[in-house]
Amino acid sequence: MRAINIKWDVDHDADGELLPTEIEIPAGMDDEDEITDYLSDVTGFCHKGYDLIDE
Repeated sequence: MRAINIKWDVDHDADGELLPTEIEIPAGMDDEDEITDYLSDVTGFCHKGYDLIDE
């Protein structure tokens, strides 16, 4: 599974340009709160939303 179209919660637009728009989600992780925590743990930033695709 992959999180795509991630919208980062950043103070300055330039900060968001440095962050990935897609992140691979580990197998077995399907809880929305768990995914949200994972995205924040990987980047150190909170997000405002994302889409999931199952590959």
